[in-house]
Amino acid sequence: MEIFDISVNGSGFDKESNFNNYALTLVLKDDEAEKTVRANLRYYPLENEWDLNPIFYEYTKDEKKVMIDQIIESESFKSAFETTTNHLEG
Repeated sequence: MEIFDISVNGSGFDKESNFNNYALTLVLKDDEAEKTVRANLRYYPLENEWDLNPIFYEYTKDEKKVMIDQIIESESFKSAFETTTNHLEG
């Protein structure tokens, strides 16, 4: 499964739960089939941990890890990420 396109629709920091949240739209490509998935990518700075919550689709922990790596390495995410005041390391 490959993420073909990533759009960052918004971001914010949840002070109460202490995480950065990124609202994303992902276009996934798998065996020539494409599907669009809305997702929330969260970064917990105290734990230095990422979590991905796709909306409407279930993925295994390993699939989520692969997707997280693709997202945080993508130029579109990096450019949106660099505009936040909370700089994260992933």
